[in-house]
Amino acid sequence: MTENKILREARIFRKGRKGQMFLLGALVIVSILIILRYNIAYPSAVEEKKVLENRFESEMFINMIEEFNNTLRFSYKEPLNITPNIFDFANFTEKKIVEHSIYFKFLFVGSVANKTTNSLNVSVINMLDKKIGANLTLSNLSSSQSDSSEVQNYGVWQPGFSITPGSEYTLNLTYNGFKESIQIKTKKNKDVYVGFFYILLQGDDTTHIARYQRSMNIQ
Repeated sequence: MTENKILREARIFRKGRKGQMFLLGALVIVSILIILRYNIAYPSAVEEKKVLENRFESEMFINMIEEFNNTLRFSYKEPLNITPNIFDFANFTEKKIVEHSIYFKFLFVGSVANKTTNSLNVSVINMLDKKIGANLTLSNLSSSQSDSSEVQNYGVWQPGFSITPGSEYTLNLTYNGFKESIQIKTKKNKDVYVGFFYILLQGDDTTHIARYQRSMNIQ
């Protein structure tokens, strides 16, 4: 793939998602790194070639995490669009890197703590390459609520819970024998968004994994 073709795809993608300039930047970063990985004049020594490949995969992974964070941060004025924007970028990223035999897995849990409705609206995105049996439990010192569902691969599950704004909660997600714990500090005077990311990138010789959460005020 030439760089001109990549930039043309970027313009088309930008027009399709008007106003989401951050996705254009993500496309260029991911695509150029792939070009570097597969078109650089590698040294003939096999081990040196592997070192370069691993280095470029690491750089691509770091840039991918940065762009996921940018997608979350740049969407804060439209909280209803955060999950669709994250999902769009995850699908777009996977499409680009799997073309070059790089394996991608992704799990996202987004939550909006709404001070007006006293509710926590949750979105679970499953891109783990298989259906998951998911259970969410929201708890603090005085209460506990749970919900469960099967979530198909490339599926989104959106349960809701009641909260007391100003309280702190732990949102536990269990699925297929795994458990993730997400800390949520709600506020009385602001809506709060918390996004949890699990990202896996696997090349021929290396596996990169990131598991982290980001919080932001949205009002």
